[in-house]
Amino acid sequence: MRYYGAMDQHLPSEITERRQVVAAALLSLGGASALGFGRFAYALLLEPMRSSLGWSYAQSGLINSANAVGYLLGTLVVGLAVSRLGAARTVRLGTLLAGLSLIATGLLTPFPLLLLMRLLNGFGGGLVFVGGATVVLQYSQRSGAAPPLGLYYSGPGLGIAISGGVVPLLLGPALGWSWQAVWVTLGLAGLAAMALMEPHLRAAPAAALGARGRRTLAPAADYLRIWPMMLAFGIYGLGYIGYMTFVIAYLQSIHAAAALVQWFWCGLGLCAAAGGSLWAPLINRLGPRPGMALIMAALATAALLPVLAPHPASFILSAALFGGSFLSAVTAMTSEVRLRLPAEHWAAVTGHAVAIFAAGQLLGPTVTGLVADLPGGLALGMLLSGGALGLAALVVLPGMRRV
Repeated sequence: MRYYGAMDQHLPSEITERRQVVAAALLSLGGASALGFGRFAYALLLEPMRSSLGWSYAQSGLINSANAVGYLLGTLVVGLAVSRLGAARTVRLGTLLAGLSLIATGLLTPFPLLLLMRLLNGFGGGLVFVGGATVVLQYSQRSGAAPPLGLYYSGPGLGIAISGGVVPLLLGPALGWSWQAVWVTLGLAGLAAMALMEPHLRAAPAAALGARGRRTLAPAADYLRIWPMMLAFGIYGLGYIGYMTFVIAYLQSIHAAAALVQWFWCGLGLCAAAGGSLWAPLINRLGPRPGMALIMAALATAALLPVLAPHPASFILSAALFGGSFLSAVTAMTSEVRLRLPAEHWAAVTGHAVAIFAAGQLLGPTVTGLVADLPGGLALGMLLSGGALGLAALVVLPGMRRV
């Protein structure tokens, strides 16, 4: 088998490794706003919204499933968008859509309109996250250096950490903000991030391998090469989002201290921001498939800990282990694509891989919410998430023999 990740020759370029790292760091702000704020901060606002609007847990889960539907649609069209518009315009469009939809979420209360806003936010997030990864890969191809994917994919973790530190303070008795005002603030912060991303988006066309007019469709053989990872990635989407949607509600249901809940989420985000630099060397050393199996095993353990050992120490360990691992699954998947497939197929195949992940993510909150409404409650839903993540680890094992 030919491995396409190894460059046949280093292309001479003015794009230095340092510039590549700075670009990845600032482009990660797109993921921080679109996903860290747009998708994951919902866990902090779920209970205030549920109480204010009279939702069941199933409705609460459906709201985040709408976000996953939008994300799925965004990832399905991102290859075409990069081909037609260019990577920079695709990321700009996604960031703008994600920010405006968050602002609108704070201005609306009817359930159908909130579903629509969550869908639009997810669509923008799909364009931003995959489009931004394509830009990072494009920089790396021109420089000949390994792409700092771990750094780029730390963006959502940064957004989780910021929202974990800020949102509870805004909602708390000292300030007493409404959940509506918090959504508007998060949306405005997301739009402000565009200014920091802009210089590197302007430079993206010069580094673009996914230029306009290039072929974006990949042959079926490409997908057959990486099917174990694609399947595991989809199951991962189902399992991880159930945890991320309901873990705060679970902790609150067992009367965990408010300060512990706040630090749990903030710590999870900080570990997520740092996790990429911890897992990336291991993925590079062992390969994407063994790396994915280890990541899934770590996530399954982290998801089960709060239920099997309901103690503050296990909550802290769960936050550190889950936060430090869950974003690195995307790094492993992208590394698999880069390693095994030709560069002209990266954007399309990465988008389709994330689409399969998004399909699992679509089901996760609603299924977990339905289970949480049963007599077993939120604990049963958390066990379901842990079991799905364990299954994802098993799925990728057969493919390791063909590495």
